[in-house]
Amino acid sequence: MLVALLATSACSPTPNEQEVDTTAADRGMQGPDAGQPPIPVEPDGGIGDGAGPPKGLPSDGDAQQEPSAFAQTFPAAIRGKWRETDGAAVTKAQCDGYQQDNIGKVLTIREDGYSFFETGGKFISVSDRAPGHIRALFDTTYADEPTRDELEFRVDPVAKTLTVRNFDTGERSTTTYRRCPG
Repeated sequence: MLVALLATSACSPTPNEQEVDTTAADRGMQGPDAGQPPIPVEPDGGIGDGAGPPKGLPSDGDAQQEPSAFAQTFPAAIRGKWRETDGAAVTKAQCDGYQQDNIGKVLTIREDGYSFFETGGKFISVSDRAPGHIRALFDTTYADEPTRDELEFRVDPVAKTLTVRNFDTGERSTTTYRRCPG
């Protein structure tokens, strides 16, 4: 009996120990939503409300979208260095745009524009675009003289040439280029 009395007294608080109700403090630390069940998380990281992925992402994670038909960038097949030619293959030496015989004959096409020796153009608008073709209006301002050209760039994968057509009145022309050796 003495053992039972000692066992129960060991579990009882001593006069120096005071019981403190921490329920209110615990609730304050957990925030106002502490009593609510957690929001489920979907495999895509969404919050489980059935909403699709964030805007701008394809609904299928594997799907990669091509730029729109009016994207103001040159298609990858057109980008690079080209040299004006009458049809013959070009050499690396002929692609040095700083050599006297090559000035104005070497065309460099980047994603956002094109350049010759000291001139070039940046996109204003695109009217037609496909993997090996683009027709666009370019800002060709040079030496503070504002100018524009409507040009079409078209790659012929069989002949391995690039044809550039200028549609501007007074400047109508067609020029053929070959890709410079890498």
